[in-house]
Amino acid sequence: MIYDIPNYGETQPFWISDGTIQGTEGRRSQSMIPAEYVYKRAKDFQWDIYGENMELQKKTVNAFIVNYADFEKQGRGLYIYSETKGSGKTMLACCLCNEIIERYGIPVKFISVPDFVELIKDRRDECKEKVDSLYQVRLLVLDDIGAQTGKQEWIDNAIFRLVDYRKREFLPTIFTSNCDSDRLKMDDRTVDRIVSISTDVKMPERSIRRKKAEEANRKFIQGLLTAEN
Repeated sequence: MIYDIPNYGETQPFWISDGTIQGTEGRRSQSMIPAEYVYKRAKDFQWDIYGENMELQKKTVNAFIVNYADFEKQGRGLYIYSETKGSGKTMLACCLCNEIIERYGIPVKFISVPDFVELIKDRRDECKEKVDSLYQVRLLVLDDIGAQTGKQEWIDNAIFRLVDYRKREFLPTIFTSNCDSDRLKMDDRTVDRIVSISTDVKMPERSIRRKKAEEANRKFIQGLLTAEN
């Protein structure tokens, strides 16, 4: 069955009612998706909040969900970018992950690049296992690519090895970034591989995080004033 979701477009069911896909809760709990987004779905992403035409972006991410098998065969993911912080990049990536978990029962992992760098530094066995899982997982989100700090060569090499491995093994990766891939301040080898395995999704230069925060604050104050009256 096909569903028509407001502000999203036509897609297919986001869960299977007869229980064909099992263990989605377990996959979600192991995904490392941030708590604020762990249950966010495509229907929760407000495309109309930007106040501009987002049809191309909607069609691209909808194609990623509906035709995920084709993306996976090519090892192709998405490169979601915008210079503006809070423009919805991370939330969109998490919404996509949750859809893939629910629809296909595919395990996913989420990690920011700065957190990946810290994980590499830690020599404990449990951290090594987490790093290995980032290499092997069928769908990975690398959040804030280009945000890593430090000029050490080992950082560039660590990120390159991860991206290169996933490219060679046809394992899709969703990248989010504050700049387009042409301006990524990273090793050229890494940038070339990101470009070769990603479809661009350009998000508007608008902070929906701030807009939502202002709206929540307005409602809170309004509620207090109403209660006083």
